[in-house]
Amino acid sequence: MRDDMKNVGKKLRKSLNKTNKKTDLPVEIMNVAITGTHINGVLRKIWLQRKEMLHIATVNPEFVMEARDNIRFRESLKSCLTVADGHGIVWANKLQGESSKLQVERISGTWLSEQIVAHAAENGEKVFLLGGQVGVAEQAANNLRKIYPQLQISWYSGAQTVKVEKNEEASMTIAKINAYEPDYLLVAYGSPWQDIWIEDNRPYLRVRVAMGVGGVLDEWAGVVRLCPDWLDRLGGKWLWRLITQPWRLPRIIKVFKFGVTVLWMRLKRVF
Repeated sequence: MRDDMKNVGKKLRKSLNKTNKKTDLPVEIMNVAITGTHINGVLRKIWLQRKEMLHIATVNPEFVMEARDNIRFRESLKSCLTVADGHGIVWANKLQGESSKLQVERISGTWLSEQIVAHAAENGEKVFLLGGQVGVAEQAANNLRKIYPQLQISWYSGAQTVKVEKNEEASMTIAKINAYEPDYLLVAYGSPWQDIWIEDNRPYLRVRVAMGVGGVLDEWAGVVRLCPDWLDRLGGKWLWRLITQPWRLPRIIKVFKFGVTVLWMRLKRVF
């Protein structure tokens, strides 16, 4: 967990108080829409959400490649506020040239999750952590409480194999979530299942905001080593994950396929 996490709320308020003339106009990356293109606009939507549930999906190159072949996942993303989680998405948008003059800011899932927790702690709102391996969500919650003693937070591991989750398992999970009455639901079922799960259960979830967070709970629980900030800023988080979690190799390969596909599409437009 990052040492400066406790300061994110103060930095956030300063950021939101600044005049921001940018507007959240959507862009498309290989038929996947990025609807939350600027940080301030995304944060305002989260904090002001009061009506139907807001589902946030943090889109990276792996998401885009998965959505090309997975219709169920692609359809689930259409109902989300999608943000560019990864330098690859920002790069792909720039490479589209004249077909996309709109700018996209990178909004990492880890960073956005930290903003949500900080805001909840400062405003008396509730957070619910769902998913991860057994014990991970609980440890993540305990570590967050050390940073924010006033934080109202609960957790549940949920189905260990969500893609074959039984109806009674889903019902139990939803009952636990709704009984706690959280403002924010952070789901760590892994991609693409976490976002599919949120959309499938949208009618039954009584939360303001739900977001798939992937490996963020592992980071908060301290079971994986954090990518150094300097390497993340250079776009090298994929390399860090490959070194520290070599089992991710098949997923990293999708990132390279994404890059090749984007370049090929650009070349076809040029020639």
